[in-house]
Amino acid sequence: MQGVAIVDSAGRRIPSTHFPSSLQANLAIDAAVASSSPVLWVPGVAGKSEDDVDEESGDEEDEVEQPWAHASRRSGGGVAVCQVQRNGLRFVSLVDKDVDPLIPLTFLTELYEVLKTYIAGPVTEGSIKDNFDVVLALLQEMVVGGRPQLSQSSQLKDLVVPPDSQLLAKVALNAATAAGLAIPSQSTAANALIASPLPWRRQGIKYTSNEIYFDLIETLSFTLDPAGKPITGSINGDISCRSRLSGMPDLSLNFTDPSVLDESAAFHSCVRYSRWMKDKVVSFVPPDGTFPLLSFVHTPPKTSPALALALLPFSLTSQITLGTSGGSFSITLTSRSPPSRPLTNLVIRLPLATGANGVTATVSGGAYLRDDEGRSIGGGAGRWDVVAETQFASDGKATEKQFLVWKIDQLESTDRPAVLTGQYYASPNARKPPAFTFTFDSPSSGFSGLRINSLKLLNEPYSVYKGVKTRGRGEIEVRTG
Repeated sequence: MQGVAIVDSAGRRIPSTHFPSSLQANLAIDAAVASSSPVLWVPGVAGKSEDDVDEESGDEEDEVEQPWAHASRRSGGGVAVCQVQRNGLRFVSLVDKDVDPLIPLTFLTELYEVLKTYIAGPVTEGSIKDNFDVVLALLQEMVVGGRPQLSQSSQLKDLVVPPDSQLLAKVALNAATAAGLAIPSQSTAANALIASPLPWRRQGIKYTSNEIYFDLIETLSFTLDPAGKPITGSINGDISCRSRLSGMPDLSLNFTDPSVLDESAAFHSCVRYSRWMKDKVVSFVPPDGTFPLLSFVHTPPKTSPALALALLPFSLTSQITLGTSGGSFSITLTSRSPPSRPLTNLVIRLPLATGANGVTATVSGGAYLRDDEGRSIGGGAGRWDVVAETQFASDGKATEKQFLVWKIDQLESTDRPAVLTGQYYASPNARKPPAFTFTFDSPSSGFSGLRINSLKLLNEPYSVYKGVKTRGRGEIEVRTG
């Protein structure tokens, strides 16, 4: 990578690393701000600033040792710009060599996650400026010689003190100095990281209570036909850890059904991949603090539609029609989740045809709602509303679209099916929307059937507390015809 910059909405660099050519960097960043694409190519520039001329005068000397250093610029080439957008900011990286774009994009995402752990509150232009020295120090540690280096916050905290810890460190230092005590300095912690046999974990870590927490998060992404049968779909899962273990713990993690991970599991560098391939056991020495352990994609076999249907914790049927004067809709939603694991925050967004007006709808079914004395007060099929949103096309043209939004707080298998029916008027030449979306949360369970079975600890005499939390999110697209 030529360099990394954090850019505001106007294209101004807030902090950034050094770029070989300031002119080319500015032109590339301007092109990135004008585009929403995560990767784009910016051709070489014809004119050069004085700084660029000075740089080229030194290129002849560098050419003997590094003939590739500015080859793309001398040949009239350009740079690839990779960018990630978060909270109105753009995290931008310039690449002038053949590199898989996933590498800089992944690094930029990790940079944002590191800043979230360092900055109290959201990562915005103001919070970055308030912690400018810390952010710049992080960039210098995370990018060395144009290559990504450290990206784990647990490692970086040994090298760059977080802002909320600086005042506490000063108070502790003053108190220790007054009492004649010696406390470990930041350089001591950094030396412990460098001297460690494992690059992701420093030596001498101590905790009064030893515990590790696993968060299994799964996202169910499916496309259904109007009858609710799966057309295509997959489950994307991530397991993140928060480790507070002393010494050098060697852990072995077992799953009830490890075959879910056989397709495309990607592991943290601390995992012994050979052990996984041999015994289907995740064996690792964890980094200290929070880190992503693994991610996976589970896709049901296309030859077995019944297996794909069994993964869905609901059933949904719909009938969407559109005539010359208007349209009608009927959607029936049934939960398959037991009362101990209900679906929550269910939202259906149905696009309405152009010129929609006079929308009427009714909801029925759902849970039986009762008052404090146990008397029935009606059904819990949720509520609906019509909202208008402005959307922008690729050419920048703005259009206003209307959506019927149906929200249900909670639905479980013992509830009645929730039903939404209605109709509306529309323009004579309007087209029927091709699909609508359905999202929901599963706060206490996933979808793939993956479960953490046991955790074994080696090399340390203490016992470890293990905490596991599983949750899911559904993102469904339903075709209307």
